[in-house]
Amino acid sequence: AMGSSNDGGQLTIELKIHDVPPVPNEEFMPPIASLSYRVLFYYTPYRNGDEFWKNQGKRWAKARDKFIGPGPKVSAAVKGLVADSDTQDQKLRKLYAAVMQLDNTSYNRQRSAAEEKSQGLSEVKNADDIWERKRGSDDQMAQLFVAMARAAGMKAYVMAVVNRDLNLFQPAYFSMTQLDDDIAIVNIDGKDHYFDPGQRYCPYQQLAWKHTIAQGLRQIDGGSAIAGTPGASYKDARVDRVADLMMDEHGEASGTVTITYRGAPALQWRQAFLRGDDTSLNQALQTEMEKMMPGGMDVKVKSIQKLNEYEEPLTVLFNVKGQIASSTGKRLLLPGDIFEVNAKPTFPHEKREIPVYFNYPDSVIDAMRIKFPASLGLESVPAPQQVPFQKFAVYAIKTESTPTSVTVRRDFLLGDIIVGTEQFPDLRAFYNKLESRDQEPIVLKAAVQSSVGN
Repeated sequence: AMGSSNDGGQLTIELKIHDVPPVPNEEFMPPIASLSYRVLFYYTPYRNGDEFWKNQGKRWAKARDKFIGPGPKVSAAVKGLVADSDTQDQKLRKLYAAVMQLDNTSYNRQRSAAEEKSQGLSEVKNADDIWERKRGSDDQMAQLFVAMARAAGMKAYVMAVVNRDLNLFQPAYFSMTQLDDDIAIVNIDGKDHYFDPGQRYCPYQQLAWKHTIAQGLRQIDGGSAIAGTPGASYKDARVDRVADLMMDEHGEASGTVTITYRGAPALQWRQAFLRGDDTSLNQALQTEMEKMMPGGMDVKVKSIQKLNEYEEPLTVLFNVKGQIASSTGKRLLLPGDIFEVNAKPTFPHEKREIPVYFNYPDSVIDAMRIKFPASLGLESVPAPQQVPFQKFAVYAIKTESTPTSVTVRRDFLLGDIIVGTEQFPDLRAFYNKLESRDQEPIVLKAAVQSSVGN
């Protein structure tokens, strides 16, 4: 119930609420701040959403244009970076690379105004200042990229989006404060393409996952409009995990594990490095691998490749050593997928109140190769199987073997991010099925010496 009283010119608004259900606590939830009950008070001269977003949006778009320019310094820089004979795409790649080289202060410590002043730097007024200093915040990098694209003769716009890791856009809430981050839209050969230059190490023409399928406000010619961003494909975010191991007859193994990250997982590790250093990155990678491997295995990071090359996959090599098989008398049991041996059930609870929400579509491709002595014989391996779940996901496992080796390949592709509660029982059954398949062992037995009859 809501009431208001006017006491001598002072307006008191009173809101009484009761029977508010608790916020659900489930695995893989949408941004919970957008789902919980809350009251937002604000003053506005606008009568409806259309009026608010049109007017405020126009002011916002104008202010962004004023900052963007492009001014003389950006225009001169672009002339030096691109060639007249370049296609629009070639020009943009060069400009994007130039922005990625700059110091993105959102990933390191911010400098104080006093420090800036001591270096003879006044406050930033436009994109020219950002280019001259070679550093700026994430939003300033997006705006500088738009300035450079415009200086190269292309139609380019800024879009302010809600970071969907935290929130969902609410057009009925008349406030610009809900817009978190700036991204860039450039029209190439008549088609809009989306870029995320403010996300250091984000690949060209990709968005950080928190900015995909997100809503916000974008510049259009002569104003602004509420708009959404495109989603990503499961091919854009991929992790390949390859274990190459040599095992003795007691189940002790050693060898290498190679993990290759593309898209969102690569961006996550690269930005973790920016916020820390080599040591903290090595430590975090090692801890993650130790959690994955059978207990007590010794894990060391051997090398990290292409850490700064944002267009390339990020590859991490590990050396691993330790017990991977358990013995049951005359048999040795090996994990069917060494990377899933410690995995917990994804959906332990039968009931579901709200839709399942994954951060982004992705794929995980595993290969585990184990060589073993000829004194051991292969008794059984997990049976090959392909398990689809609608058009949403697919799981596949297959094996190959020789008298002294076994290879298990496991693929998991997730193609969408939201599953409604009515489909939850089927989704849970799919996960339960694949998770029980992941735990099926490879069974080796001590080879029986054949006796020669006379």
